[in-house]
Amino acid sequence: MPSEMLWLALPLGLGYVLLFWSVSLRAPCVPLVMVFGLAPFQNDVSGMGWLHFSLSEVHLLLSVPLLLYRGWRGSLGWMTGALWGGLLVTVCLTVPNWRETSLVSLIQMGLYWAGSVAVFTQLPAQKKDLVVAWHSLMVVGAVLALAALVNRSSYFWGLNKNGVGASLSCALIVTAECWSSAQRRQRTIYLGVLLLIAAGLILVLSRGAWLAAAVGTGFLLAWRGQYRRLAQLGMLLVPVVAMVWAVLPEESKSYATGFDDSRYNIRARTLNTEWAVDQWRSSPVIGVGAGLRKEYDATNVLWLTLAETGPVGLLAFLTAHGRLILGVWMRRKSALIGDSGPSATALAGALVLAKLVHGLVDHYWSRGAIMVAWASVGMALSGRIQSGSWPNSKPKPVGARRGGR
Repeated sequence: MPSEMLWLALPLGLGYVLLFWSVSLRAPCVPLVMVFGLAPFQNDVSGMGWLHFSLSEVHLLLSVPLLLYRGWRGSLGWMTGALWGGLLVTVCLTVPNWRETSLVSLIQMGLYWAGSVAVFTQLPAQKKDLVVAWHSLMVVGAVLALAALVNRSSYFWGLNKNGVGASLSCALIVTAECWSSAQRRQRTIYLGVLLLIAAGLILVLSRGAWLAAAVGTGFLLAWRGQYRRLAQLGMLLVPVVAMVWAVLPEESKSYATGFDDSRYNIRARTLNTEWAVDQWRSSPVIGVGAGLRKEYDATNVLWLTLAETGPVGLLAFLTAHGRLILGVWMRRKSALIGDSGPSATALAGALVLAKLVHGLVDHYWSRGAIMVAWASVGMALSGRIQSGSWPNSKPKPVGARRGGR
């Protein structure tokens, strides 16, 4: 960067940081929107050689001083042991096999497992701050879906198929939760957004994203006991899927339905898994160290984790996810009684499970969807660590009916 541009950029950047902090202290929804709503835009804006950041990650880092201002002491609620323990295990197993890419990978894990969870746990003042963040993701998801439909492509604005697909699957899950819990007047609006996002998701041809969206949506509607509404949603999506499928070129249809090992994308995943297995066998006890994910196309997170940190690291990884999903499921009755509208608890379980499933066939530690998933964990913990309920929330009567059964 030329020196005269640097002298101009520095005061502008400092001014933006001060403005961001000042506004965020008065309106906690601002940092939440800037992190959560901008997560689908995975483009690198850092300009650095070894460490890259998206707009969402930049604002997450800018939110860290707000945590310190709030007096955060490292608590992540009932996920504290699982997340901090998982990070500690990964660091300890990586040190003996330190790689050039280890530091970046560990920073990445800390950013999502600790940073995003902490920010979304501590900063919200009331539930409407989370609702604004959810709506921002829905709006961005609708815009991305519309862009995909207009361009008839999953490659636009510097984004790619897998990134767009993962972001749209998250936006669809969030929209489905808002739709399932909305009043009748709002439900029509949410349904329109949901169908638009679903159309874009089909068009981008990311089968991993399709699977993630189906698993996540199924989980949150099962969490609410709304099996009839799940069937209704399936029937509503059928004509949308059929219309989008009808306009796809034959080549795209063949790509989406083909699982032959002779296809490049299927064969590449097989070879990547075989290479990860070979890496694990070279160090079966402690693995070869975090950072391996940067050295190959890591399209299966379980084999990747086993190769990087061995059986103990894989157990820590699965424990963090299992602790979250089981904890969300065990809290369903109390959450449904004590809260109304979209449930942060349900969304945390649905989005983390969806991301884990997607990570079995595609990249797990990549920008976008992972930020949304683990930020949602912070949302589920927010407001409940100290008092056990949201400030100013109005609990439902114990005997209140839950529609959609």
